[in-house]
Amino acid sequence: MSDKKMEEDRRGMLIGGLITLGVGLIFLLSNLDILPNIGEMWPMIPIIVGVSLIIGAFYKGKKSDKSEQSPD
Repeated sequence: MSDKKMEEDRRGMLIGGLITLGVGLIFLLSNLDILPNIGEMWPMIPIIVGVSLIIGAFYKGKKSDKSEQSPD
């Protein structure tokens, strides 16, 4: 397996883990009455996922731009 493929797999696992961790944290804080009822907050979940995908795409594009530039 190439290094690039392994890096993409690792990044995907990291993003998936962070999303799962974030959703679990929201449910935990809701159960501890630190956050309002999850029924009121459910729209935040797709917003957070969308923002993380946009940020990930931005950094991935920025990284590929650097690799395409030839050293002078």
